[in-house]
Amino acid sequence: MSSWDIVIGQHHAKALLAKAIEQRRLAHAYLFWGPEGAGKSALAIACAKVLLCDAGGVSACGVCPSCKKVNHLQHPNLKFIFALPGGEGKKNDDGDSLDTEVRDEIRRQMAQKARQPYAPIAIAKATTIRIKDIRAIRKEASMTATEQGKKIFILFDVETMNEPSANAFLKILEEPPDDTLFLLLTSQKEQVRQTVLSRCQTVQCIRLRDDEIAGALEARETIDPARAVLLARLSDGNYARALAMHTDDLDRQRADAVAFLRGCLGNAVLKFMEDQDDYFSSKKREPVEQLLHLLLVWFRDAIILKERGHEGVINHDQLADLERFVSKFGAADLAGCTVAVERAFELLRRNVYLPLVLLSLTVHLKRLLLHGT
Repeated sequence: MSSWDIVIGQHHAKALLAKAIEQRRLAHAYLFWGPEGAGKSALAIACAKVLLCDAGGVSACGVCPSCKKVNHLQHPNLKFIFALPGGEGKKNDDGDSLDTEVRDEIRRQMAQKARQPYAPIAIAKATTIRIKDIRAIRKEASMTATEQGKKIFILFDVETMNEPSANAFLKILEEPPDDTLFLLLTSQKEQVRQTVLSRCQTVQCIRLRDDEIAGALEARETIDPARAVLLARLSDGNYARALAMHTDDLDRQRADAVAFLRGCLGNAVLKFMEDQDDYFSSKKREPVEQLLHLLLVWFRDAIILKERGHEGVINHDQLADLERFVSKFGAADLAGCTVAVERAFELLRRNVYLPLVLLSLTVHLKRLLLHGT
């Protein structure tokens, strides 16, 4: 098995990078862009592993000391940079150490990333790639590497760079140190500063097909084929989401989404918040994102059922519930409900206070479903 095979699909991107490595024509900076869960970070790690492998080929051997270090994400030539709590004008952005809780969370998520390359990196309340970390890149890039091979920096969510961070990073890109490679990742290419974007070679990671996700779930997680197909269809091209739904009990999650929607329509707001306390009191974004995604799938299924019938419905095993929902709310603004959920997604990405996001969504859904406005 090729070391590139850890990356699901993305055949064009893998071939492009492998050819550049073989011909020794790598650019000094690449920007991998595409939807969440498509495999941008897995592709970056696979590329780093090939470049740091002692064998020096176009595919990593997987057994040399360098490959094993990359497998654990602990190779001294491989560095990771991502958004952290703090920001421009805050202490954590201009020199003070991170809280112990944040450091522990970083270690936990990096260990999880080493075990599962598709695991997301999402530090609570992280907003900005700090200028302090960009300055550290410049310092480390200028130093002699402790081991042979390129120094490789993988930057997650580069759209979160503020202006000072982007300007500092731009200076590095304009005069890149020798034997240094920057791999930038983003799900929001349009928000990456043009000055940074223009100095990178872009590589698109396309949305994964349902059959690619289902095949990977069967082969890697030994999931029953029928279940793998359902997870793939619910994942919306996001392999990380498919894994999370499998790990966290998909049936319970879908039941939670229906219960949340039913509670939105009630009159007792405080009772509703108490019943949904797992979400309203959550400090983590991922469970709430999962809830919102399943709500989005539910509304899309309702629209399909209303307009075209059963064909194309994802939650096919929930047809009876969907039919009752459409019978009662088919005249409501279901498209507006999807927009409301998508808006809640956007607020989560901006790190708006979770209970406020959910409460606002509740009010909007109730108004749209019961009053049509």
